[in-house]
Formats: sequence, structure tokens, C-alpha cells
Amino acid sequence: MLPSQLLRSLYAGLLFVSLGACGGGNTAEGRAAAQAVAAASAPAAKADSRCPLTLEQVTAVTGTPMKLDPGSCTFFPTNGHDVPHVLYVLQNPMICTSIKPGEVGFTETLAGLPAREAYVKELADGTHVFVCPNGNARGFDVVVDLKNDKPKSREAAIALAKQVLTGR
Repeated sequence: MLPSQLLRSLYAGLLFVSLGACGGGNTAEGRAAAQAVAAASAPAAKADSRCPLTLEQVTAVTGTPMKLDPGSCTFFPTNGHDVPHVLYVLQNPMICTSIKPGEVGFTETLAGLPAREAYVKELADGTHVFVCPNGNARGFDVVVDLKNDKPKSREAAIALAKQVLTGR
């Protein structure tokens, strides 16, 4: 890995850590920060693999008509509100290899997902389910906030992470 690539990877990881530490919030600034993390850590991917979640999946778990923000994998209500919301963030490859999710604040392990490792954490911007898939696939984070209902947000985030892993 070239020094510039390593530095870019470290910056993306630091952005992820700072978003986790600060919570991101349910504000336009919080969404912008989440999108910046996604942009910094996203690969040059094909358009069809940019977002593994569908509008139908997200609408089903939120129970609210949702829209997909163009150029990202973030979903917000069609009424223009900030909550509920769902974010999918493809993480820096280092997060599941040389940097472990536990080192960036993900300490509660999550069993039952078909993955090498999975973690869950509650933050101000919702429930984060962080997954290190089996094989060499890149880690990802699914964030769900259902009107500040932590139990339902957790259930929805786990269900969406499972759908990403199983391709359904």
C-alpha cells in the first residue's frame, strides 16, 4: 500500500471514529458527516453495488415512505424530515483487518449474523450495526433511527444488516 493510500485510509478511519464519538446527530450536519464518511471510505464501485439496500426493504422496516438520497446509500422520509433514517456505510478495508471494530468503540458483540464479526452500538444518530463479513469482503455499518425508539431501531438495523449479508 502506498503511503498516500495508507494516509487516506487512516483519515477515513478517523472520520469514522469521530462520527461515532460525536454521534453524528439527526441534523443536516450529522447527515453530511455520515455522507462524508461514506464517500471517504467507499470504493470505486459499480453503480449497481453502491447500495445493497433497496427502497422497499428500508420502507418495510421503517414503516414510513422513504426516499434514497442520490449518490449515497442514505434513506430519509419523503416528507423531508430527518427521522426515521437509514444509512449504509461501506467501511475502510482496515477496519476489519489491522484495525479492529473494538478499537473504534464497537464493544458489544452481536451473534446470529452470518458474518465473521458483528457489533452493535447505540449513538445519538441511531443504532449502529457494524459487520465484518466472512471472507475478504469489506466491513460495513448500518445505522437506523426510528423516531428515537432504541429497541425497534436495533431490531431494524440487525434485520437490514442480515439482508445485506444474505443478498435479499
